[in-house]
Amino acid sequence: MQIFSGVQRDIIDKKTLTRFFLALFILIYPSLETVYPLLPPLLGFVYLQWRNAVRKKDYTLAALWMLYALIFESVWGLPLYGIWSVMIAMFVVFDAKITKTFHIDLLVKILSVVLFDLLYFAFLSGYGSLMNEKYIDPGAILLYYFAADILGVILF
Repeated sequence: MQIFSGVQRDIIDKKTLTRFFLALFILIYPSLETVYPLLPPLLGFVYLQWRNAVRKKDYTLAALWMLYALIFESVWGLPLYGIWSVMIAMFVVFDAKITKTFHIDLLVKILSVVLFDLLYFAFLSGYGSLMNEKYIDPGAILLYYFAADILGVILF
């Protein structure tokens, strides 16, 4: 009995340590993005991690990824809860259809990220035109963020 209880404590410690480093990443990375604009925001990667956490019913991890989205929006001065809205809409409306249509895991991830990024950029454009603001500046940096997002999904 002692052996199993020791193993169980070790697993809990690894899970806690992983969440601690994730929380540290969530608090530091968006602030670093404002200082170093070539650091990609990784919004598609965040969506995939959130989606996987929701599917596994790990709501603490899902809440941490949603916290990243909230901090990202507040640091960059974007409309709050926009990423949350797009994440939930993407998960409810498109995710099941993409997963049922394409059975290759990497292809599903890439399509999910591409669609998520396009929906979020469309949301920002629509919201900006409604409020007479310019939230995104279409240009090479936007293409770089898009490519970095897809590369992040392929590598991780």
